[in-house]
Amino acid sequence: MKGFTLRLSTILAVVAFSAVATFAQGTPSSKATAAINTSVACTVKGSTNIGDTIPVDCHDIFTGNPVVVDPDNFAEIMKTTVKVSNSQSLFVSPSLVTGLFTSTKTKTTTGSTSTVTAMGSVYMRGVLKDSSNNVVAIGYPVAICTDDILGCQNNGSGKFGVVLDSRVQTLSQSLSDCVVNVGTTTGTCTFDSTIQLILKTTSAHTFNLIFPKVGVGVYTLTIEAALKADGTIGAGSGTAIGAAAYGLGSLTVESVRLVHDFSF
Repeated sequence: MKGFTLRLSTILAVVAFSAVATFAQGTPSSKATAAINTSVACTVKGSTNIGDTIPVDCHDIFTGNPVVVDPDNFAEIMKTTVKVSNSQSLFVSPSLVTGLFTSTKTKTTTGSTSTVTAMGSVYMRGVLKDSSNNVVAIGYPVAICTDDILGCQNNGSGKFGVVLDSRVQTLSQSLSDCVVNVGTTTGTCTFDSTIQLILKTTSAHTFNLIFPKVGVGVYTLTIEAALKADGTIGAGSGTAIGAAAYGLGSLTVESVRLVHDFSF
């Protein structure tokens, strides 16, 4: 765990982009294809009222530019070309390395309570586009996601992805009033300290997607990932930092013919 923490802190400081590699060269395969991702992206958000330094948002270490995402808050990380010669379905299996970092600290005086929360999440979706770059379909089961389904992440504008990694960390500290008991010559001051840490993590680094009954044609299959992080101070004094990152990934796509009565 110590090695992981050190490595993750390095990842969260920068973002490096490299070309997405694909194994589909020349004429698209009508049966199967694959792609890989070697870029690293991250986001860091936080707040403090006790003077701690909050890391800046991640950026491209080569150009210094901010991480660019589309209006849906998704960034394209892998893509490949698929040729469908008959009305078939696509089985898509993307895998992605993800990392989360959350830091919470409270500073509380007697007779008060401080509460801080840090969170981070990585989520993903698969998108099928035609030759004009129009979206044809979103991969199932993400296509039927709602806010009520565990594992579905709403990006805030009604677009969903499947959660690959998620964490919410809350730290609360309360100190009672100082009570002084005065004797004949001496006095004492006592107080109680209560600290509560809540950690919640959900992770699925590989998730299978299905595009049923895809019509004949040549399509571009893209895997898009999004990051979400936040740090808030609910009461009192403290620091909350949340960060999320993704890196190495792979994608395999296979064209299959499902049984005639297959349906969701």
